[in-house]
Amino acid sequence: MKYKVIIFDIDGTVTKHISSWRYIHERLGIWKKEAFNYQEQFFAGKINYRRFCELDAAHWKGMSERSIRGIFNEVKYSKNAKRCLKKLKALGFKMAAISTGLQFMPDRLKNEMEFDYTLSNSLIARRGVLTGGVRIKIEHGAKDKILKGICSRFKVTPGQIISVGDSDGDMPLARHTGYSIAFNSSSAELSKMVDYNCRTKDFKEVYAKIIEVSHEAE
Repeated sequence: MKYKVIIFDIDGTVTKHISSWRYIHERLGIWKKEAFNYQEQFFAGKINYRRFCELDAAHWKGMSERSIRGIFNEVKYSKNAKRCLKKLKALGFKMAAISTGLQFMPDRLKNEMEFDYTLSNSLIARRGVLTGGVRIKIEHGAKDKILKGICSRFKVTPGQIISVGDSDGDMPLARHTGYSIAFNSSSAELSKMVDYNCRTKDFKEVYAKIIEVSHEAE
């Protein structure tokens, strides 16, 4: 088949919550008090992405990594996403997930869905305790920079890859992959530029479109 790899965004696409960072703050009750301001400063260009992440991560210094992982175990997948992801895996697609969020949901995708590759940022822990530090592996708006490595890993070209995302941060991948899908889109620009913009919040629509274009390409 022409399309061999599918790259998914996670936050807001595979899962219902739109940001790993925000999810932790909301669970701890500090999103509106302080953390929201960091996001506003970043989008206004007053701080860079690294500083934004560092300010967020500093709030969680001293917490157990296990407790944070526990709250991510409660995160809900998008409607029918779990079933559809497993079916796509069974059909032979290589499954990848790229997120500027944190390591906890990518770890779940590896364990629960047998994803072949994941990449995200990660909170730093020593002896199970968060240090307040963060390891930046992928910056906002830079998802296209990992495309070459994925192509090399799976021995494919960008044209053999389908990308699925929901926000402005997914536009770089949408521009460079063979077929692009927007699901639960929060970005008018992404919705306009992709090959297909889903009309529902049911992941079955993503699955159906992938199957359709895969058959067309044969």
